[in-house]
Amino acid sequence: MYSIGEVAKEMNITVRTLRYYDEINLLKPSYTAESGYRFYSNENIITLQRIIALKELGFPLNEIKTILDQKNWENVFEEQLALIAKEKERLRDLEKTMRMSYHLSQIEQELSWRNIFQFVRQTEEERYNNHLFLEQYFDERELNILKNPGLDLGERESKELVALLKTAKEQKNEEPESPESQDLANKLVYFLENTFYGDSALIEKYWLLQKQPPKEGNLFMLDDDVIQYIESIMDHYEAKWGEIGKGRADHRE
Repeated sequence: MYSIGEVAKEMNITVRTLRYYDEINLLKPSYTAESGYRFYSNENIITLQRIIALKELGFPLNEIKTILDQKNWENVFEEQLALIAKEKERLRDLEKTMRMSYHLSQIEQELSWRNIFQFVRQTEEERYNNHLFLEQYFDERELNILKNPGLDLGERESKELVALLKTAKEQKNEEPESPESQDLANKLVYFLENTFYGDSALIEKYWLLQKQPPKEGNLFMLDDDVIQYIESIMDHYEAKWGEIGKGRADHRE
């Protein structure tokens, strides 16, 4: 038999915890003296090890007693693995939402809570409907290209896109033919051609969808004046150098 203090020290838990387990009938000591002092058997120790292990695996105390009485441990672990998988998915979505909010704050300069609110409040059904919309608008080959993380403001790889959009926001009042504007246009061309693997038709299709309603068509959130600025500098760029995807190599040196 082991005293409550010995058990607490050996298992690296508190005496208070052991008393609480006794109170909720999770782990009753083998013997309680008239003085109220608790003593634990080897069998108690084994049960306690199971309780601690299950607790570390994420099971709440109100479920552990039921689990200890079950003989089919495989089902128990399968259920917990399913819960863990669901929580991992939730955390991935949370990380993406947080990164999107961060990137939007960089682009907007003065944080636009309207844009962040719209994104955060987007339901699973709305995201699914958006996916269906894109499937109708793009073919399978195009959708695979659009999965490029560089286009997704919720991904780490989108830093280059964020920087370009932030620059467009900052200098939206510049003349399209100014050196600053055309430098941005050149960088946008380089980014788009690399991201879309030189598919000029898909670039045009993607940009047309960005500019147009309905709301689900918007691939990222930009103010109309920023969109107009980007379009004007790109029009000027193409008028000088030709269609995106052609004749860029020489003047980019």
